[in-house]
Amino acid sequence: MEAALSDQLVRTWISGWAKCRGYTPQDRGRSVSVLLTDQQDQLETIVYEPTIGEFLELASETREDSRRVLTVVTNRMHDLIEASAPLQLRVTDSQQALMCADMDGQDVEDPLPPDEEFKLEHIREADCRRVSVTVNGEEVARGSVARQDNHAVFDRIITDPLYRRRGLGSFVMRALTAAILEEDVETGLLMASESGRHLYQYLGWTYLADAFVIRR
Repeated sequence: MEAALSDQLVRTWISGWAKCRGYTPQDRGRSVSVLLTDQQDQLETIVYEPTIGEFLELASETREDSRRVLTVVTNRMHDLIEASAPLQLRVTDSQQALMCADMDGQDVEDPLPPDEEFKLEHIREADCRRVSVTVNGEEVARGSVARQDNHAVFDRIITDPLYRRRGLGSFVMRALTAAILEEDVETGLLMASESGRHLYQYLGWTYLADAFVIRR
């Protein structure tokens, strides 16, 4: 079952993403703030489809502090960016996309590695599942997934540049999917970068909304 885009769905993604990274989300009503403890304690505020007034209020807060980051999940990206122009904020990323996938029918078995030199390790933590792919003991790809309600939230699917275009992204995603399907999940969620979006579309993921990031 694929997901219907809503404020609650975005909050579900935030909660799962925060589990993967060890963050603690703070509900601010119409938005959620997260202290990025692994990124020099920057404060990221995330909001879904704000009104122009709500957006400008959050953008003004962002302008006041160089440690603040504002991420907006929306299908009105260009209108909102245009509205913020007088504040002279930097749009540091406008290529992200929230995506979803139906977990029903996904393969529950670990995939075969694209080459015998790759070794797969599963790491199970209290709130998150991780996989690591190594060559001669050195990590060359990794990824994380956390269950949030009946959703599986995937995060940081990363391949070393020297090992790209060898199928490791797909391999990591399939290994994470097999791991999280040990639990009762119906839908997958993730925030895709511009480069990752093509991989996820190939794997059957569906676009839900754009996301952009602004800073002072």
